[in-house]
Amino acid sequence: MTADTKKNDQQLYQIKLSGQVDDDFITSFCPPGLTIEHDGDVTFISNLRTDQSGMIGLIRHLHNLGCTILSMNCGCPHP
Repeated sequence: MTADTKKNDQQLYQIKLSGQVDDDFITSFCPPGLTIEHDGDVTFISNLRTDQSGMIGLIRHLHNLGCTILSMNCGCPHP
């Protein structure tokens, strides 16, 4: 797989987590460039650019750390 193919496999994702998750905690385990927002007792991780393999690894890691994942949305491919 070439670097261009890998880049074309990337998608934009948003993850919705239950609770107020610490920003430093999230950025320790996520790629740079993401946006973190809190709305009451929910944390949104947006603008998350990765491929499917990276997303699966991140979901497993968040789950293993005790985060409750409420939803995940996939956007359009990263140009």
